[in-house]
Amino acid sequence: MSQDTNLLLIGESFSPWTKKARWALEYCNQAYEYKEYTPTISEPGLRLRLKQWSGSVSVPVLFVGEKIYRGSWEIACFANETVGDNRLGNMEKIKSWNGLSEAALEEGRTEVVRRIMKDNQALEESLPALIPKLLRRHLKFLSYDAVRRLDKKYAHLVKSGSLRQALITTRKGLASSGCDYLLGDFSYADMTMAVVQEVIAPVAKSEPPLGTATQRCWNNQELASEFNDLMDWRDRLALDSSTTYSQFRNCD
Repeated sequence: MSQDTNLLLIGESFSPWTKKARWALEYCNQAYEYKEYTPTISEPGLRLRLKQWSGSVSVPVLFVGEKIYRGSWEIACFANETVGDNRLGNMEKIKSWNGLSEAALEEGRTEVVRRIMKDNQALEESLPALIPKLLRRHLKFLSYDAVRRLDKKYAHLVKSGSLRQALITTRKGLASSGCDYLLGDFSYADMTMAVVQEVIAPVAKSEPPLGTATQRCWNNQELASEFNDLMDWRDRLALDSSTTYSQFRNCD
C-alpha cells in the first residue's frame, strides 16, 4: 500500500466499534483523516460515498483510495496486513476473541439504547446541537423515534448473557497468560476485549462529548463493580504509552 494513499475513517467517536478501528489503525501507524458520523444527517453523504442506495449502512467505514473496509474487524485486518509485521498478532487466532467482543458489544449497545429511551434528559441531549435549548424538551420525540429505530435495527443480534460471558472469559484469559496481554504479547485480542469495558465504564474521550445524562446511560455500575479488575486492566492499557491511542491519551 502506497504511503501516499489517503485514508478516510467515518465513525461515531463514542461507538466501541469506532474505538476499536481507531486503536488498530493508530497502533499500526496508519495516518488517517477522521470524520464524525451523525445519524440521519450524515447518512445521504455516506450512501453516496458507498454507492449504496438501499439497505442499512453503519460505521465505522474506512475508505482507502477506491477500496472500502466496513466494520472494525475488516479495518483492523487491513491495518495489520498493511503494516506488514503482524503487529496486531495472528488475526486467525484472534478471531474468536473478536467474536466474544462483538457479541458483548451488541448486548451492551442494546442496554445503553434502552436506557436512553427511558431518560428524557438523554433524549434531549441526543438532538442535533443546532437545535436551541428552549425547543429541545418539545422535540425529544424526534430523538426517541431515532433511538427506537436503532433499537429495532440491532435488537435481533443480541444474545443474552454475552456481555457477562465476555468479561468472565477475559478474566480467565488474563489469569492464564500471567500478564496484561491475553496472548502473551499485546495484540488486537487485548484491544477488542478492552473496548468491551467501554459499555460498562467508558474512559475513552469522545468528540463531540456526550451529555451528562447520556454518559450515565453508558455506565453499568453493577458490572463495573463485579469486574473492577478488568476495569483496572483496561485503564493500565489506556495509560501505558506503548499500548494507548488518541482517545485514551490523557485519560483521568
